[in-house]
Amino acid sequence: MRNLALHRQEVSCLDKRHFGKPRRRVTHRACKPITRRAPCLGFPNGPGFKQDKQETMLDMANSLRHDPEKPVYHVMPRHGWINDPNGPVFYEGKYHVFYQHIINGCEWDFGIVWGHAASSDLVHWEHMPPALLPTPGGADADGCFSGCCIVDEDGTPIILYTGVRLRSNPECGPLPPAECDLNLPFVETQLAAVPEGDPTLAMWSKREEPVLPMPPPDMPLVGWRDPFIFEIKGKQGNGREWGMLMGSGLKGQGGAIMIYRSESLYGGWRFDGMLCEANNTETGAMWECPLLLELTQTQASPKASAQTTGGIQSIHDLHTQLPTPTGKAASFREARNQGGQTDKAVESEPGNFQELEPQPSASTSGKAAGGVSLLSRQISDLSVVSQDSSSGSAQQPPTQQQRQQPMQHTHFLCISPDAPTNPVLYWLGAFDHQNTKFILDGAKGPLKLDLGDILYAPNLMIDGKGRHILWGWLQERRKVGSYDYAGCLSVPRLVHLRGNRLIQEPAPEVSNLRRGQCWKTRHLSIQEEEMTPLEGLRGSSLDIEVVLDRGDASAAGLLFQGWDAAGEGSAAIVYDWERSVLEAIYEAPPRDMGATQDPDAEEDDGLRRVGGPVEADSGDVHMRILLDHSCVEVYLGTGEVLSTRIYRGHPPEDADAGISFVSYGGTANVRKCCAWAVKSIWKRDFQPHEQASVFETIYEPVTAVMPMGSPVAA
Repeated sequence: MRNLALHRQEVSCLDKRHFGKPRRRVTHRACKPITRRAPCLGFPNGPGFKQDKQETMLDMANSLRHDPEKPVYHVMPRHGWINDPNGPVFYEGKYHVFYQHIINGCEWDFGIVWGHAASSDLVHWEHMPPALLPTPGGADADGCFSGCCIVDEDGTPIILYTGVRLRSNPECGPLPPAECDLNLPFVETQLAAVPEGDPTLAMWSKREEPVLPMPPPDMPLVGWRDPFIFEIKGKQGNGREWGMLMGSGLKGQGGAIMIYRSESLYGGWRFDGMLCEANNTETGAMWECPLLLELTQTQASPKASAQTTGGIQSIHDLHTQLPTPTGKAASFREARNQGGQTDKAVESEPGNFQELEPQPSASTSGKAAGGVSLLSRQISDLSVVSQDSSSGSAQQPPTQQQRQQPMQHTHFLCISPDAPTNPVLYWLGAFDHQNTKFILDGAKGPLKLDLGDILYAPNLMIDGKGRHILWGWLQERRKVGSYDYAGCLSVPRLVHLRGNRLIQEPAPEVSNLRRGQCWKTRHLSIQEEEMTPLEGLRGSSLDIEVVLDRGDASAAGLLFQGWDAAGEGSAAIVYDWERSVLEAIYEAPPRDMGATQDPDAEEDDGLRRVGGPVEADSGDVHMRILLDHSCVEVYLGTGEVLSTRIYRGHPPEDADAGISFVSYGGTANVRKCCAWAVKSIWKRDFQPHEQASVFETIYEPVTAVMPMGSPVAA
């Protein structure tokens, strides 16, 4: 992907949209890098600093390694910028996650590479050499944008990705013919790479011929990128084909997803029209990073039969029992989809999001999957009425017969609209494999994939157990400061269906990161507007499970104390029973927080709030909070997730965790709560002897520390 490539001098750090009325915003100036870059690659050419300054600079760099805001159990590079997760794949018994990465800077820029991390158990990870680097003079000379990784039928992994070259780059050959030129600041080409016979996937070779050299002619496209591969049946029902989704949009109309078909991953791709398209820009003008898969159906398991962990039933066990699965920046510079012009859709507020309502359970169930899965194991036969599949045509309205039949919500369609300041959206609906259409009419959505303000551009895989595992990019939201990194990925999430509801939960392996004894409490009353500390709990990387009973309160949750002397940096994670809303409320006082404030009220309470409605199914709220220094992921037992950042600062020496229970509008009860310290996921850097010098050169440290947005030493 990248909708965000033109320079801007002011960068918004707080999203004001999609979560009620506008909130306050904070900006900072983009800083000019202090190191020169090798052409197109973004690598440091050397220290370039005077010897008498190096000792002080290195001391500052060393202090950054103890940054209290830096996550330790979320996948991220050692230093530099990270955005979209790319091509997660399970191969030869290992999990591989690739990601967009600027090696020597903390802002997005051209010259982006594919970073790489690997794990054998989803618990312990190691840094790998970058998988893809821009090739000077090639179709990806100015960046290896997002894509996917798929294991072919012969067992060979293949990466498909979007390569970009700037129109202003004189070394990158002629521009596309006028009928295929989208008039963007960069030219997009779909490319492929295969591993060099190495089961660790450490080294990759690019194929010389593009998979797709240019988009279809004479189409009013605003972009053409982020390929995603899945497996489908042939149109005649005989044999199998590969399908390729491509993120796009139609000028003046809205976002769209293009679809191609081929019997081979390496070529022969035929444009097969639009998978689906919007008829307005309320969900964005450009749909980036499209995903489509058939989800596994699960059922709620009886609480009585759930296993216990450390004195409390885990949220995973309380709510789902997995059967054998069935099948598959804001600180970016906003690259303009139409000739570099600012896209109004990015600045307007998408307002057509469907409110959450409890849905009856569907009777659909998947068929058992056998063997090691590909990226999308199958697309099932569906009894749907065919629609017009002519190229570029809009979807036809459903027939009367279709309206009378209940929609089978078996498929998950996900898009990232326009820019990282927007929430990721998804639909649950049906895929018509005969006409390669996702039927938006009658689908449930669009809904927010995450109720927070930092997740964008998710990607997913199917592992050797047949589980659907999703990662998303978690952005920074810090205001000021010096740091040598920007962003991380979410913990691996399992995604599946319960009836017609999407369920997201941490992969069970995340619990294996817990260390030490469990801190626990039971049957604790939380008095109205009083702080009840979690006494004796220590650490900044924690895994907290809590079950809250409403009592006579209107809202309750956990308050995370900021360590700043001025009291800044605090935030409360609160569930509001009166509105069925999960929120993060920043700079939240223990009193008079106004958690039950009407979201449509004209007056602002002065607090920044991030969150949204959830599908409450009982009076109790089951909540799991993964706190990793500044990075926070909140998982509800009902399947929703809220991801955000809380920058609390340096804790005093020998301080406890600085977390308290809070209640508003009455007394709430903590039925049970358990908390664990969480260890780092990192083992060591992958560094085979024959590649050591290359790896060290790529990650040569920058021996300086500068304000946010500048390259900083690791």
